[in-house]
Amino acid sequence: MKRISIIGMGYVGTAMATLVASLKKGKNFRYFVTGIEKNDKHGLSISKKINSGIIPIQTNDENFKKKFLFATKKKKNFICLNTIGGIKGSKIVIVSINCDLKSKSNSDVNLNQFLRSIELVLENIEKNSLLIIESTVPPGTCEKKIVPLIKKITKKRKMQYNDIRLAYTYERVMPGRNYLNSIQNYWRVMSGIDTKSKNECENFLKNIINTKKFPLTVLKNIRSCELGKILENSYRSINIALIEEWARFAESINVDIYKIIEAIRLRPTHSNIRHPGFGVGGYCLTKDPLFGEYAAKKIWKIRNLNFKFSKNAIEINNRMPLESLKKLKKIFKNKMENKKILILGMSYKENVGDLRSSPSIYFAQKCLKLNSQVYWHDPYIDKIKLKKTTKINSLNNLSKFDLVLFAVKHDLYIKLRLDKKLDNTVIFDANYVLTKKQLNMIEKKNINFHSIGR
Repeated sequence: MKRISIIGMGYVGTAMATLVASLKKGKNFRYFVTGIEKNDKHGLSISKKINSGIIPIQTNDENFKKKFLFATKKKKNFICLNTIGGIKGSKIVIVSINCDLKSKSNSDVNLNQFLRSIELVLENIEKNSLLIIESTVPPGTCEKKIVPLIKKITKKRKMQYNDIRLAYTYERVMPGRNYLNSIQNYWRVMSGIDTKSKNECENFLKNIINTKKFPLTVLKNIRSCELGKILENSYRSINIALIEEWARFAESINVDIYKIIEAIRLRPTHSNIRHPGFGVGGYCLTKDPLFGEYAAKKIWKIRNLNFKFSKNAIEINNRMPLESLKKLKKIFKNKMENKKILILGMSYKENVGDLRSSPSIYFAQKCLKLNSQVYWHDPYIDKIKLKKTTKINSLNNLSKFDLVLFAVKHDLYIKLRLDKKLDNTVIFDANYVLTKKQLNMIEKKNINFHSIGR
């Protein structure tokens, strides 16, 4: 088996490692995968879980669970170490670590920390190896920052610059029931620093991705690929922000924005127009649109580009949960103190257990500042780092709450019957969760119902 190392065992790295370890060539497995994590408390906890056959991230993908357990416990061709020296013997090293903003209030990227990790990889990588960057980075990072590091470190190690190949490819992984499948059966974009790097990366990706159904897109250069990832997520973020603005207007003139959007979606060219919602969460859309300005000014020294749309979209999307709160204050006549509020769904996305930049967490924090009593329920979350909140395990008695807020479209919630007596409870749909059947039930029972966008 060929050895491959993957740096970073997070939401992307763990899934990628599992997929690569499960691939066969004939009756034999293609790769032995070494995951690398930090040598700190968190990293040690992750490696301990992986080596014990426990997925370190939440997933409800049964195929993912099955293949992970087989690779780590039965076949044992996927292990996790806490030393960068563990990449020895690997001819392909994939970097899947965070490249974050220094602060969520500005577009300053913490690139130095990311580059320090790359430097450690280069100090240990084998000669004649391929380094694949999978992290989301500002356009120009590979050419302007990583290539000089390669030249510096290969010289120090008495190697030739082209002894290390460099490629970039970005994932479009979609957490949920088809988590693992979304890596293997989806379109990939890639490029390399030179022809040899492109060819080696392309050959590797063809081994792990179903390129017959989902052909690879090979771009001219790495900066194009880096920019593609940022632009893709910026487009989604701006689409969401646009609808958020129009939803406020529609509410003001008593128009159901959801019905309008469904009518617009019938037009094929507009089928991806978004619904208004509770907020934007997750790792990508909450920061990636800010990478453009950083790249322009700090990497390419272009001073006259301000990326107003991208920055405004982030600001609008960050305020989305406050629109729900504003409406609730009006409903309760600004008397939120001691109101029992139940939030249904704490993850940022339906049917996953990912709390990163969750709008529900932000909303709960704001409610606590108003001295409300905050309760929460989520079938995919065991606990949250938010004091003075209470998790409930049963939804059989919603009538004891002053407010039941539907925040996330988990399957459990769209199957929830709302035919019980709820005389003193407000039902609030903040994210287009409830079905027509549930809405009909609410109307029939004359339940006090409100929503965003209606």
